[in-house]
Amino acid sequence: MVIKPTINYINKSEEIISEFSGYNRNLKIPENCFYDEENISSDYSPVFSPRNRRAIFNVSGKRLHGLFSKSSIGYINNGMLYYNGLAVSGLTFPDISEERKFVSLGAYLLVFPDKFYLNTKNLRDFGSLEAEFETSEGTTVSFSLCRSDGSLYEKYSFGKTSPEKPQNNDLWLDTSVVPNVLKQYSENTENWINIISTYIKISALNIGKLFNVFDGVSISGCEKNEFNNTFIIQDKCDDYLIIPGILNESFSQKTKIKISRKIPDMDFYCESGNRVWGCSSKNNEIYCSKLGDPKNWNCFMGIASDSYAVTVGTDGEFTGAISYKGYVLFFKENCVHKIYGFNPPFTVNTNYIRGVQKGSEKSLVTVNETLYYKSPNGIVMYDGGLPISISDFFGNDYYFDAVAGTLKNKYYICMTNKENERILFVYDESKNIWHKEDKINIKEFALHNCNLYFISEKDGIKKLYLADAINKYGNFSGELSGYFLEDDFYWFAETGLWGLDLPEKKYYSNINIRLTGEKNSELNIYFQFNSNGEWIKKGEFIINKTGSVTLSLQTPRCDHLKIRIEGKGEIKIFSISRKIEKGSEK
Repeated sequence: MVIKPTINYINKSEEIISEFSGYNRNLKIPENCFYDEENISSDYSPVFSPRNRRAIFNVSGKRLHGLFSKSSIGYINNGMLYYNGLAVSGLTFPDISEERKFVSLGAYLLVFPDKFYLNTKNLRDFGSLEAEFETSEGTTVSFSLCRSDGSLYEKYSFGKTSPEKPQNNDLWLDTSVVPNVLKQYSENTENWINIISTYIKISALNIGKLFNVFDGVSISGCEKNEFNNTFIIQDKCDDYLIIPGILNESFSQKTKIKISRKIPDMDFYCESGNRVWGCSSKNNEIYCSKLGDPKNWNCFMGIASDSYAVTVGTDGEFTGAISYKGYVLFFKENCVHKIYGFNPPFTVNTNYIRGVQKGSEKSLVTVNETLYYKSPNGIVMYDGGLPISISDFFGNDYYFDAVAGTLKNKYYICMTNKENERILFVYDESKNIWHKEDKINIKEFALHNCNLYFISEKDGIKKLYLADAINKYGNFSGELSGYFLEDDFYWFAETGLWGLDLPEKKYYSNINIRLTGEKNSELNIYFQFNSNGEWIKKGEFIINKTGSVTLSLQTPRCDHLKIRIEGKGEIKIFSISRKIEKGSEK
């Protein structure tokens, strides 16, 4: 018998990754995704690349906050409001530690909870949205029945029965009905005709100076209790106010009287339909201002421009508010109240969906036409129907206290993890991929002229940044001069486990990385075999020219491996190819 030699063929294959996806923290992930990373971007996707450098402004301090955008960028620092880089003279905020919220209404910037306004077209025009006047003790305050122009009804009779033998145009206040009615006698009809509208003139020195016609004001301290109520000012002068009402006879008092125009205390605010909207968790109520008038929240005249208030019946605190697609949305953690209509009475529709997580109200951001926010169990996208999760890529990692911004097609969100670390993530809506940038404590974002600004805090000091300084080249002059670009930073990307889907031992006999890089860029390649926790450096490179480079690396026999790519500077990786030689299962 002739024994023929057996030839064992090595099972070889070659695979190539030429399209890189993003961040993915699940246990099993595609081989073109990264289980961990830092400072990576989707700007050139599917090409792998680090993010662009940021700009850092010469603006810092422990009390820097309140970032906002109108025709220029603005913020509050040490109790002063800065707009287009300049302090607004005379406008200060006494409690410099309190966080501010801003609402834009036309040319006006509204500051809450201070309830201030600033005319951004005339920076000398600012003040309180509220107004209050109190007479001094001993000042005479008189109340008189009058016409709409303020002229007094000087002679009229009153009682439950009409006067006998009246003359034409005689006046009689009929007290037999409630409310009382002022009537005028007509000889032509021989009847008493109701005067439909009557008014009260309240006179005192400077009583009308702070108020405007059609302000909704509250009166307190009046000796006649029926006037301790809310009224709409019909006319005014410095020394008098005219309000709707009826009065048996004129009277005066010298005790103090207070006239006030108040705004409800609210938790969250937004603008929609030329009105300012807000909500109060304490009262479980939703409010809106008078049309075009953020100073008035108590005008209820039965007309289209009225202010509005409604109590909702859902449990829990409000967690955020935003105007979206012409509707106003007030979120709780387990529902959203959606406001329909253009004029009061508005319709409030309640949908029980994943709402905004408490403490993450700043995560509400619209990217293109889609609303994104941090819900109690993940990040969702919402277009008015049911929210859809986009955070499956985070695996079992848990985050909270989110703030967010947007730039181009991206959703930037900074959140706190269970180790109390603040981390910035970026979701590219157009490519449906996440990337992780770095551990940075961002407090707030503001989008201005297609540039994303943010305030970050480290060691108690806050600084103002530009998220992507590349966007500013050739477009920076005239906005917040005084900045510098951050230094080159380290970045890394760590793959998931390669090879777990193949039972055999294997050699990655040749790993080729095709890339381009700027001169003097750094690149280090590490391998970890069989999940032993040890990273072994397999390549250290300095890119000494701008252009295309191919790096070839060898690996020992293993069951599975991970690759970690670290670098500094501008590098773009186009592909990673690998030759696999399969061996036995032992």
